[in-house]
Amino acid sequence: MAKNWMDPQEIVRNSRIFAAFVLVLSGVAAWDVLRTLAFDISIIRGKRTWRWPMVLYFLCRICMLLHIFSMAVNLNAISEIPCQGVTWISKISDAFGTCGSSLILVLRTTAVWHRDIKVSIPLGVMFLGQIAVWVQTFRYSRSQWNPQRNVCAVISTAPQPLLVAVFAYTMAFDFIILLLCTYRLGRGQRGSSLAKLLLRDGIGYFTAAFTANLIQMIFAVLQLNPVMNILCLPFALVVSAIAATTVFRNVFTAYDAFSKDSNGPGSSSSKGQRVTEGLSGISNRYNGRVNVSHGYPSQHMSSNDIALGDYKRHDHHESGPPIAVTKVVDIDVDGVPLGRQTHGPEKPGHGF
Repeated sequence: MAKNWMDPQEIVRNSRIFAAFVLVLSGVAAWDVLRTLAFDISIIRGKRTWRWPMVLYFLCRICMLLHIFSMAVNLNAISEIPCQGVTWISKISDAFGTCGSSLILVLRTTAVWHRDIKVSIPLGVMFLGQIAVWVQTFRYSRSQWNPQRNVCAVISTAPQPLLVAVFAYTMAFDFIILLLCTYRLGRGQRGSSLAKLLLRDGIGYFTAAFTANLIQMIFAVLQLNPVMNILCLPFALVVSAIAATTVFRNVFTAYDAFSKDSNGPGSSSSKGQRVTEGLSGISNRYNGRVNVSHGYPSQHMSSNDIALGDYKRHDHHESGPPIAVTKVVDIDVDGVPLGRQTHGPEKPGHGF
């Protein structure tokens, strides 16, 4: 005999399982925040350069905590609470957290593509579509206090087609982001350690978020009962938010380390500076001039003809024709001859 998932006793049993599962997820979310609290404090105290995408980083973490703790209160209350208000907090924080996680990856992908409008505009439109789909779910979530069970009982959730559409859209969107990022990094930045980090984290994020959203979509398709329909909803948000914020931290930590190394004693910046100083000394010695042209000195000097000057050497013992001296300087970073570039260095991940 098949189980009757709509039986009241079965729904009560499912609610208890859901409540315990949410408590476990609350511990996971709190552990992630405490584990990485040093990074957050370094931003707040100004030890890291402030960039506006950090707002999204904090938004995702705050929404994750709001959602999971509101669900924990909702399902484990010991006295009557305003169920509908708590449900709204949970629903809005879920939508903001999920969309914010996707937006972090959108910004990173557009940065990898150097804000090419052919990529940025379609991703922006798809992101707006994700928001529109999530907004449609707000009006369906309802719960009310059950005095016998001391819990906010779930009365209704979004209809099956809408729930499936929300998570299918999110999965497809994340997959498109992964394809664009992988194609760009694999094509133009093969030798860069930062590109390898972006590629690794992108695949890791997609795998984690895709799996979590797929599980939730399966429960939404099955339509067993109102509790089971949203059993993995907090799980999908926690996994997506942790994965997206981990990508964010890794990229910014790697970029800060890259910038620090670029400005260190053995960096190309220092080498370029020493070359310039040496050439200036030669120029002063021969009363010539040194014209140095470069893009971003902290990372490379492009191949340029550095004219040391046209001068005549007048000697008491010999004289000769004018001598023109030209020096060509090539400085490589990560084994890539940056002298071939005509613009500043490409740093995937910076600026998102």
